[in-house]
Amino acid sequence: MTTLVIGGGWSGLAAAVSLIEQGHSVHLVESAKQFGGRARNVTWQGKMVDNGQHIMIGAYDHMLAMMALIGIDPEHAFNRLPIDISMHNPSYSTLHLSGQSRLPWPWSLAWNLVKSAGINSLKSLVTLQKDIPRLLSEDDMTVLAWLQRANQPERLIEQLWEPLCLATLNTQVAKASAQVLAIVLRDSLGRDEPTADLLIPKIPLGSLFPQAAADYIQQQGGRITKQTRIAEIVVEEGQISGAITTNGDFIDSENIILATGPDQTAQLLTAHLRFPRPSQMPITTVYLQYPDHVRLPKPLLGMTGTMSHWLFDRSLQHPGMIAVVISSDGPHEKLSKEALVAHVCDEIHQLLPDFPAKAEEGFVIREKRATFECTVENHRNRPECATAVPGLWLTGDYIANDFPATLEGAIRNGEHCAQLLLSHLTST
Repeated sequence: MTTLVIGGGWSGLAAAVSLIEQGHSVHLVESAKQFGGRARNVTWQGKMVDNGQHIMIGAYDHMLAMMALIGIDPEHAFNRLPIDISMHNPSYSTLHLSGQSRLPWPWSLAWNLVKSAGINSLKSLVTLQKDIPRLLSEDDMTVLAWLQRANQPERLIEQLWEPLCLATLNTQVAKASAQVLAIVLRDSLGRDEPTADLLIPKIPLGSLFPQAAADYIQQQGGRITKQTRIAEIVVEEGQISGAITTNGDFIDSENIILATGPDQTAQLLTAHLRFPRPSQMPITTVYLQYPDHVRLPKPLLGMTGTMSHWLFDRSLQHPGMIAVVISSDGPHEKLSKEALVAHVCDEIHQLLPDFPAKAEEGFVIREKRATFECTVENHRNRPECATAVPGLWLTGDYIANDFPATLEGAIRNGEHCAQLLLSHLTST
């Protein structure tokens, strides 16, 4: 019995790998020319870059384990660095979220926070951390409401919590789920030091996991079909029987894992299920090419009070390249690509006067539906992997789990969906 996996993004690939690793037959169908979904490769001036810059940390346990399973050595794939992030704001002195100190973790993090933002900032951090168990035991609320309940000062909200919320949930604090952010904080900064490490990929993401996962599936006897779009899911006598492609071909299968984005999933489920389609938010990535010798002072810099949110040094892959990330919606969406490049170059030059005033070249990627909007309502209404239609399963970073729309969440969901399917087959 072969399971049909529709969608070759990170979650669909993780589901297929998990199934085939347990000896189950798999046929994965992807509509695009390459795998990876929203975390795929694109080419700019002959250089391979990510479709959008992603932040990865040592707490991504399932992602790292999945990579090891398919033969990727994380130590060779990533440049792993202790957390050392400077948060810049025109109205405040620089805040340092860093573990670099002679003190052991987490005292090193606390010491650098006190040095850069005062003892009250540490007290506020401890207050918020102590409130996490209470928050997770009651009804969800917005991040802003939680921060205000925990008496967080305006500076910490603006310079630390809001940028961390945008980076992880891609949702404004006034609407974002406090419980999801609390779990992210607990599982990263609240654990041992390696979980807070930054993972800087040495190669583009599409080459890092998606292609390796596809190769593994084929090596283990699985079937893969690219550039094939599914037009219809077929249900006969209340049971999945297969799918029809846009070319009219029928693919026979008694179990289908639907690993597509929310819009395509909703379209394919219209005739069979009510699907709570979540609102979605954009992420904009601006790649800037400077002279080869140009480097950021750190691999990652945070900016608040500006249009730019995060600066990534991409010189490990392409000397002189900087990636600027702008999360969620905002005034940047109204600017032309040329105006946006000029604006972020100006912000970087104001922050780092030694930087050239202009980049040699700029490349803007606007992913309009990059993630689901992780609001309280959307998080509460996330659909489960198992559906009311026998043989139909759902996976993706927006399907019910404790995490926001991250690569780690996508892989966890793919694994979970595969295990549910296998358990169902065993029980029947």
